[in-house]
Amino acid sequence: MLRSHAPRAADVVLGGALAGVVFGAAGGSELSRTTIVELLLVVLGGAIVAAALVWGRPGPLHGATSVGLFAALAFVTALSVTWAAVPALAYVEAGRTLAYLAIFAGAVAAARLAPRATPTVIKGIVLAATAAVLYALAARVWPASLGETEISNRIGQPFQYWNAVGTTAALAIPGLLWLGTRRSASVVGRVLAYPALGAAILAILLTQSRGALVAAAIGTILWLAIVPMRLRTMPVIVLPAIGAGAVATWALSKDAFAIAAEPLSVKQSVAGEFGLLLVLMGLGLVLAGVLVNASATRGVPPLQVRRRIGIVALTLACAIPLVAFTSVAFSDRGLGGAIGDRVDQLTSETNTAPAQLGAGRFTDSSSTRGKYWREAGRVFEDRPAIGLGAGNFQTTRLRHRSDASATRHAHGFVPQTLADLGILGVALSTALLLAWLVAVARATGLHPRRRPARRDWDPNRTALVAATLIAVVFGLQSAIDWTWFIPGPTAMALVAAGFVAGQAPLRHPPVLAEPIRAPSSGRLLAATGVLVAAVLTAWAIWQPEAADRATGEALSLSDAGQVDAAIAKTEDAADINPLSSDPLLTRAAIETEAGRVDAARRSLEEAVLAFPGDPQTWLRLAAFQLGTLDRPIDAAATVQGAIFLDPRSDPGRVLFLQARARARELEQRQHAGVAP
Repeated sequence: MLRSHAPRAADVVLGGALAGVVFGAAGGSELSRTTIVELLLVVLGGAIVAAALVWGRPGPLHGATSVGLFAALAFVTALSVTWAAVPALAYVEAGRTLAYLAIFAGAVAAARLAPRATPTVIKGIVLAATAAVLYALAARVWPASLGETEISNRIGQPFQYWNAVGTTAALAIPGLLWLGTRRSASVVGRVLAYPALGAAILAILLTQSRGALVAAAIGTILWLAIVPMRLRTMPVIVLPAIGAGAVATWALSKDAFAIAAEPLSVKQSVAGEFGLLLVLMGLGLVLAGVLVNASATRGVPPLQVRRRIGIVALTLACAIPLVAFTSVAFSDRGLGGAIGDRVDQLTSETNTAPAQLGAGRFTDSSSTRGKYWREAGRVFEDRPAIGLGAGNFQTTRLRHRSDASATRHAHGFVPQTLADLGILGVALSTALLLAWLVAVARATGLHPRRRPARRDWDPNRTALVAATLIAVVFGLQSAIDWTWFIPGPTAMALVAAGFVAGQAPLRHPPVLAEPIRAPSSGRLLAATGVLVAAVLTAWAIWQPEAADRATGEALSLSDAGQVDAAIAKTEDAADINPLSSDPLLTRAAIETEAGRVDAARRSLEEAVLAFPGDPQTWLRLAAFQLGTLDRPIDAAATVQGAIFLDPRSDPGRVLFLQARARARELEQRQHAGVAP
């Protein structure tokens, strides 16, 4: 009895942990929340690795190459602090990468401790992803309480970003296909896969995320191509798609889902109907799942019937792209012209118009990504070998942007990595990908063999393929977006990827022997080293947050009139995180307010000298020189540093004009003999 309930408890524990990452870190943009989640992940991942070192079974260290290359990438990311334009951004990105390394290494180690736990991994991921998807949909049923901060027409809770919801829903689909088609599972699990899959497809459609839709489609096609359960898969994917498509068609016809920045009252006006449609879709798909599984218990259809059904399904699958191909080929532009237009719309720098809203977005290839990719290319040209620092694209792009638009990310893993870490970063990322693919091929048996014999498709192998596709779907979507900066979906993908990489080759099934009871001193020493490294890494990740809190305390002390204590706090913040300009700028603001003009000037000059690649330090010093010291000539000279780093900066240009005007005014007064 205990053995039968243990896997379910493990499913819930893993799902709860991943859901904690989803709702704890949210969009990954709030330093405090993200930092807490990251340090917990580092400690947990280190503990799992240490446990594997102590109690793991002897044998080859499967996945070690992938972990080593991931560690090398994390090391280069951390090392880029020394050459980054804004070191504080590289430091934060290093913490994120180290947390991701801990997740991946922990999953590899978990595969060594429990090699047959692939179903638990998939169900945990499915539970967490489904929780996020349901929350995103529920935010439109109760928009005043759950989605009050959601301005867009596209659903984005709990990440505050629609594409993150889309990729979370997309990566859940391979796991749900596995859950809905496996015969060794309970009927309840197979039935619930239908409404969960319907919710995932509906979420993708309501995010209007074309990347997530394509990634989900590719993942589904790969499942059908690889896993010999096509007949079972058809109802699991077709019936939820029909239900989700019907609800999405209704929703995208409403202004609340089709027009951006609609007031809350518009969303509330359709919330009740939308909620009712969700309930009806869920109940209908539960009923469909019950009927499909009930009919499946009556026996497997004859081989001839299955072949006919397969032929019909294959014909329908081929007919859709064939019709689209034919219509495009016989259009006025022809096939080559139509494809060229789409590619040009996607990559052109001059085509910065946003894509259509509503259902028309799925057939529109317009995007601002082309502009960001070209900007990343120019940043890469500044220092092609090692880039300008991890996470620094948001600052380094300012010199190359063609308008005043703002963005933090290059909307693509390769462009972002080229800009941030150059050829070195891309080379390490490519080596990591290749090493992981080799490990996956060995674990799943999806590679050519000299001997024709191959193990049958047992439940474990099918589960490993599903886990692999979870990671693949996430990788495909994040290749054209920045969803890897968001911890929730990234953690799910890394758990799946690491667990598969840590598996033994398919021809050598894991030996389910008793674990080692008396670990050697060498194992204990290695485990201790891992735990110490994890704690030190967590401490390092915490430093930016600690400095940020000290800076906040300094402002509170200043408001209370305790100037000396406030300045001391800013000095503490600078000691905690010497890579950030915030403590110096905050100290200067406090000193200015207290009338300590010379001290404030020295603090601002120190900030410029320490962080010359940050345009904000130049702007703050120039504003101080103009507004407080009334030295417009100095201010005009200083602000040119900010304009050099950000030629499109409106504050910089305005400040420069103000300084020039004030300089002329003072010069005229001097000639007229009037005191300034």
